Amino acid sequence: MPFQVFVLLVGTALEKEIGNMIAISRLFAAGVGTLALLGAGSAPALANDGGSLIQFDSMMGVTADQTKVANDRGINGGGLPWVISEGTGEVGRDGSIEVRVRGLVIPSLGNINPVKTFGVTVSCLTHGGVVNVTTGQFPASRSGDSDIEAQVQLPMDCQSPEVFMVSPNGAWFAKANSGDQEGDR
Repeated sequence: MPFQVFVLLVGTALEKEIGNMIAISRLFAAGVGTLALLGAGSAPALANDGGSLIQFDSMMGVTADQTKVANDRGINGGGLPWVISEGTGEVGRDGSIEVRVRGLVIPSLGNINPVKTFGVTVSCLTHGGVVNVTTGQFPASRSGDSDIEAQVQLPMDCQSPEVFMVSPNGAWFAKANSGDQEGDR
């Protein structure tokens, strides 16, 4: 094989190989760039809300056997059994709380709510034990409706969060159903 043909074949093969390497490099750079953009795009959203500690779509009222006794989180049940038509909410990892209740009432009093305000207690298990953090009180209607938006300081190691609707004196009337939990902090 003449030297010129050999150089031409080797040169063509090298050009093809270099072209493949450039294509692979461009593909790699595009992939890294895409990942960087995705990461940068999600960072502000995570920084703003920190994600959910717990979300729930239902709540249950305090039952007769739960009244006037402390539960495993150290919160006393209300003095009478309560029922609830609807209870939804979310607690953010940053301590933001949004809870909406409808029809939180006492059946034995004619399905009314005798309390003018409700609060929310978020109960966490921590390395040091149970920590309960409660919002301020928010207006509640006679029909047991209330919308609560608040901010609290949660412990950094909040585990197994539970959410309670509470009276001004801290007794609980309704609890978020535990099957709806997102996770731990």
